[in-house]
Amino acid sequence: MMKRINREFDLPSYVANKLGERFKALEDEDRELRNQVSILQVENESLKERISDIENGGLGIRKVSDEDGGRIELAPSDEFVAQLTSDGVFKPIEPNVLKIGDDEAYLNDVVTANVTIASASSSKENIRELDPSMSDIKLPSPKIYERAEGRGGTEIGFIAEELPEFLRRGDGYDLKALVAILALKISRLEEELSKLKSE
Repeated sequence: MMKRINREFDLPSYVANKLGERFKALEDEDRELRNQVSILQVENESLKERISDIENGGLGIRKVSDEDGGRIELAPSDEFVAQLTSDGVFKPIEPNVLKIGDDEAYLNDVVTANVTIASASSSKENIRELDPSMSDIKLPSPKIYERAEGRGGTEIGFIAEELPEFLRRGDGYDLKALVAILALKISRLEEELSKLKSE
């Protein structure tokens, strides 16, 4: 029996047919792999864009490293408002704009080794002495009470409504202003004591 020869491949026809089928299968696989590679490339570009968006603060957090050092910046809305520096300092991006807690949702306790109040004259305007008569302002007596919200517990402090209006901040009071008034009262008492000693 004479074998037929496929002129394209110069092989027996049955071998050429098998090769042709295999080539077609390989071409189909190649087309499918190219489609998958194309899909993966699109997904890769999408992931790169998403990573870039995240790195640039798309989730409200971005990592920054520049001449000011490394830090993480936080943006609960469209603008970044706070940062945590590589030195462990949590601070506002712009001075004097960050507030932690409010009248409805305040912190239970702040545990710290020190409290420093930024108070350089360069950050202030219209500086003037307190009116000496402010030392005559009657302060309410401190109270002991149990906090009705959150963790509760016994506390000692003032009732905001009993304090003079200029010391109040929302449902609380301005501790810095209270300390300043107490310092004024102590200074006045020291002056009076000094006068009594010299008589």
